[in-house]
Amino acid sequence: MREETTRRRMLGGIGLTGAYSVFGNRLRSWGRDHHERKKKGNDGNTHDENCGRITNARVEVTSLDMSGLSLGHVTFRNGSTRGKTLDLFVSPGSGAAAPADGSTDRFYAVGDRGPNIHHDDAKEVTGLDPSFFGDQSGGKIFTNPGYTPSIYEIELGHGTPRVVNTIALADTDGHDITAISNPLTVTATEVAYSMNGARIPYDPNGMDVEAVAQLTDGTFWITEEYAPSLAHVAADGRILDRIVPAGVDADLADATYPVTGDLPAIIRRRKLNRGIEGFGVTPDESAIFFALQSPLANPDVHTSNTSRNVRIFRFDLASKSVTDEYLYRLDLPGTFEKDNADGSPDQHDVKVSELKVLGEETLLVLERVSETMKLYRVDLDGVSTVPEAFDDVDTTPTLESLDAAGLADAGVEAVPKDLAFDTDDYDGLPSKIEGVAILDDREFVLMNDSDFGLGDATPQVVRVRHHRSL
Repeated sequence: MREETTRRRMLGGIGLTGAYSVFGNRLRSWGRDHHERKKKGNDGNTHDENCGRITNARVEVTSLDMSGLSLGHVTFRNGSTRGKTLDLFVSPGSGAAAPADGSTDRFYAVGDRGPNIHHDDAKEVTGLDPSFFGDQSGGKIFTNPGYTPSIYEIELGHGTPRVVNTIALADTDGHDITAISNPLTVTATEVAYSMNGARIPYDPNGMDVEAVAQLTDGTFWITEEYAPSLAHVAADGRILDRIVPAGVDADLADATYPVTGDLPAIIRRRKLNRGIEGFGVTPDESAIFFALQSPLANPDVHTSNTSRNVRIFRFDLASKSVTDEYLYRLDLPGTFEKDNADGSPDQHDVKVSELKVLGEETLLVLERVSETMKLYRVDLDGVSTVPEAFDDVDTTPTLESLDAAGLADAGVEAVPKDLAFDTDDYDGLPSKIEGVAILDDREFVLMNDSDFGLGDATPQVVRVRHHRSL
């Protein structure tokens, strides 16, 4: 039910500064209270941070055991011209989740679509001229086109975290799927190339997996960015149902697993490579909350790049329909301290990379640029939902094009945000933290997206133990 009420809350928290020491391949960091600290809030104004924020957390960073995770060495060549050689590996950090049985010594994680290089970055990464890979400036080079997106079970234990089980995603008949881009006509897609410069055909089964959650019956839900979609996955990895925006199901008619178009058509306007990045299942497993990574390209990409308005949806699993929709306002780029120390991020650099459900109406949202990551607690109780008119593709002005004043005039209320954790308070944490697994009310795990060895990053597991409940 869509309620039309209003509710306001002041953003708050207590600041921390990290101190750390290194023990072997582990880094431990402890917070220190700063009672006088002030920062710019998510509305760009200055607020005292005096409530809600985790203080004195103990943070431990450990490298993931890479045994069995190698994807091999690849060398780029164009005839007699030799490019670079890369040492590639699995990167299971795009999303994470605690097991449904309540275990605190392990968690699940997913990687996205395997090693891929944007056409515009070809020279820097491969050492070859981009023209070798075709004339598609928006294309992707897949070094390992046979890569199968998978769910990884990671054991924490008392030593180095390690992958103890890999569940490969498969179609109805049990054949492994790929992560190659889809043949889409009603929304944007990417041309795929091999490392030899050959065009790779689109694959209707392909998925760019970004988040995961396990149910008590042992099955999983995942999200992915291509369609974008939600997908129900059997315990053995077979895809039981892929739920896409209305109209995209026709584009994926040749998929060898079920595809249904039960998401709102407006989601087809997701910005390319900014699909459904985070989600969580309600405690009674009756519904899913999910968020787009960025504002929709509605009506165009420029609007997405400059907007702060991200949509959060509630999807009812019994009726297979969206029942509620909320507005989440992204922070201003200037509030991400470590990213601003290294450069000047723009609004389009701010994104949502994970979402967890803490209660029936309470969410945890991961917002980041690259070096800085923030966790916001979001309470939906009493918050007005987005008017249904904004789901109509013909509505103007669009939700994404409205600033704060325009939202107020349209009667649209943003959800309140309470800062729970900020990596700017600690040193030594990895960049591109995208996965969060909440083990219990006093510990959660973070994991980074290390891009499969295409850069300098490696998979890192961050354990955060704290004195207050999220």
